[in-house]
Order: sequence, then C-alpha cells, then structure tokens
Amino acid sequence: MNSKLTYMAGAAIVALLVASCGGKKKSYDELGDSGRTVRTENLEANLPRFVGKGVLIGQQYGTLRGIGWQGDSARSDFRSICNDRPAVNAYELCGIERGLKTNADSIPFSLISKDAVGFFRHGGLILMTWTAPNPNGNEQLLHGWVRKLAAYLGSLHDGYGIKAPVVLFPFPLSPGTWYARLSPQEYRRLYRQTVQWLRDEQVTNVLFGYSESFDGRPEHFGSRLPVDETQVINFTFMQPQAQANEAAYRRVMERMVPAVVRLAQEYNKVAGITTGIEGLPDSTYFSSTLLPLLQQNRLSYLLLGSNHGEYAQKHFFAPWPGADNSLIKSFMTLYNDPSTIFLSSLNGLYLKQTEN
Repeated sequence: MNSKLTYMAGAAIVALLVASCGGKKKSYDELGDSGRTVRTENLEANLPRFVGKGVLIGQQYGTLRGIGWQGDSARSDFRSICNDRPAVNAYELCGIERGLKTNADSIPFSLISKDAVGFFRHGGLILMTWTAPNPNGNEQLLHGWVRKLAAYLGSLHDGYGIKAPVVLFPFPLSPGTWYARLSPQEYRRLYRQTVQWLRDEQVTNVLFGYSESFDGRPEHFGSRLPVDETQVINFTFMQPQAQANEAAYRRVMERMVPAVVRLAQEYNKVAGITTGIEGLPDSTYFSSTLLPLLQQNRLSYLLLGSNHGEYAQKHFFAPWPGADNSLIKSFMTLYNDPSTIFLSSLNGLYLKQTEN
C-alpha cells in the first residue's frame, strides 16, 4: 500500500472512532432492566438487606457545614468527635427549579453537587428533598421546574459519567407547605405526575421517597402515601430550641417510630427517620433516647438535623468539638453500638449482593 492510501485508511479509522464515540469520554454508567442505572437498582435492592445489619446514622449537610465552619467536604462534626463520617447525607434542592445559585439554606448548588458526588464515591447514602414553591395552579410552570430539577439530578456524576444514586423526596410534607393543604387524592396526583415527568426527562439515578413531618395527628400519618411510586418512607420530627421538651419528644417518638416501621413493612418499603432536639439540652439523648429506639425498630437510617452557625446560637443536633463531655460520651455510646452504621463500616451499598 502506498503512503497516500495508508494515510487515507488511517484517517478513515480515526474518523470512524471519533464518530462512534461522539468525540466524548466514554461513560461507564450501565443501565439496568428498569431503565435506571445499575448502581441505582443495586441501591434499591440493598436498602432492605442493610436493615438487618444496622441503622445508617447521618446528618443533614453532614460534610458541608458544622459549628463554626462551612464548605469543607473533608471535614464533619461527626469526624471531629468519633473519627468517622456520617453514613447518610441529606440536601435540600429548593431553588434549583428557578435557576438560583444557592438553595433555601443559602448553600451553593455547585457545592452540593461536588459534596454529593464525593460522598457517593465514598459509598454513602444520599438523600435529597425538593420543597417546591407554589406554582399557584400553573401546571406548565411546574412542569418547567421539574425539567430543571431533572437536569440537576442528571448532572450528579463523576468524571467517568457515573451518576450518584439519590433517594429523592419531592414535596416533603410539613405544616405550612402549600401541598400539605391538598387532599390525599390531590397530593398523590401531584406526586405521581412529577415522578412521571422526571422519568420522561430520562432521570436514571433516582429512587423516590415519601416524607412526612409530625403534625400532632399520628393517626393521619401516611394517608397521602403514593404506594406504587415510592421505595422509602421518612418520618420527620424536629424540636427547635424554643420547643425543646425531652419528655414530649420521647412520647412522640415511642409512638410514631414503630408506626412508621409497620407502615413500611405493610407496603414492602424501608423506613427512615429525620429527627433531633436543637441545642441538645439532655446530655444523655443519644444513649438513653435514640439508641433504644434504634435497637427496637427496624429502620434503614436515622438522619440528624444540621449543625451550623456559632456555638452561642446553639444550632446543633449533634455534638461538636468543645461540646459537653457527657454529651460526647452519650454520642460515642451510640457510635460504638453494633446496631449503628457509620461511613467506615458501610460497604457495598451500590454493589450487587450475592444471595446467601
């Protein structure tokens, strides 16, 4: 073959390779039979299995902010106390639908993306809530918001195109939200329509969860549950500083946590709780209140509220360096108990498990 023909053949091969790859780096993110990524499918299968191993312990923005610091993903108040990181991180996405740079808690979405993908690479569980603003009946506006939400969820991937699986809680129910005023039938319609829109946008890295805050009417919990669309049921009960009352907190938790677990078992879901008492007035809270609940109920995870601000403001739900020694000791009792899982002992959440 002469040099001209050799050159032409080589050029044709290069062109073919470029065309076949689209000029882009190969993605190593496989899709499973459900249309979701294989890692997302594995997460769905593993969450019920991991319930038997222990409760994943985490914190809202656990690797993004703490007492006296913010934005350092190599740091966490957990790590400063027990030399371990949260097994679960949670992030709020309100604001992404309107193209804002920061979320409702004034945290940049770019920082949330970086933190979430890094946390996934370390094997942690990612929870995200979308507390949507009120579209005032404008379904076209809501649809546009969901498209922006979908684009953000799809952007949560590493340099190899591997997407971080997320448990998403759209429209988390709490008193004061516009969708909490909807009837159960209207809420389920809103939820199902949103899930369908996200699927239409080819969101492949999301499991869906239902989240409801305690509203003083325990008999109503779960009445809005979209059974067919969800895999996770979350119960939220937070006490702000001004309402901190350990006895009242215990009464609610001792009644509601078993009820949430029963509801999850009835519909073949997994149950988690988001909870805490701001300022932690009881120095034995973790060992005497939370730990017995975790030992007696088959929960997937426990998520504590966020630590933020300066110590004098007492915006904390977990101990931090400089906290009272008895509070740290109580937390370490929780940490060392075999029923709890922190990041260092969380293995294989996104891997296919072999059947025993």
